[in-house]
Parts: sequence; C-alpha cells; structure tokens
Amino acid sequence: MTALAEKVVDWGQLLEVAWTSILGGVGVTAVFAVALYGAVKTMDTRRGGQGAIVVAYGVMTVLASSAVLASVVFAILTIKTK
Repeated sequence: MTALAEKVVDWGQLLEVAWTSILGGVGVTAVFAVALYGAVKTMDTRRGGQGAIVVAYGVMTVLASSAVLASVVFAILTIKTK
C-alpha cells in the first residue's frame, strides 16, 4: 500500500499546501485581529483625549489592515497564475 502512495502522492506539494494553509488561516486571522484591536483602541483613546496614543493605535490599524489587504491580493494573484 505504501508503494502505491509513493507513486501517487507528491509529498513535497502536500507539505507546501499544509504550511500555506496554516499560515493563511492562522496568520492572516491574527493580523486581522490586530487591526480590529487597533481600531477599537483608537476609538477608546480618542474619547479619552490621549493624542499620541491615538496616533500609535491608528498607525497599527492601518499597517495591519494593509497587511491583510496585501495578503488577499497576493492570494488572488497566486490563484490566477496557477
């Protein structure tokens, strides 16, 4: 049975699919959570009148949102080229 699986399954490609799925599922979700956290903290600190902290949370929100958008665009381009 193992000899048949060796001929049929490309283990390198299977491993690549596994790690990219984990990276996409966990990594992008975590970065999106950081973007949401930054957006909420921006609103909270803005009400408190803390100017410098508002800017820091705003920058964090923009960077995390940009990273999520870039990963979506990268995924779409990858799908189109394959």
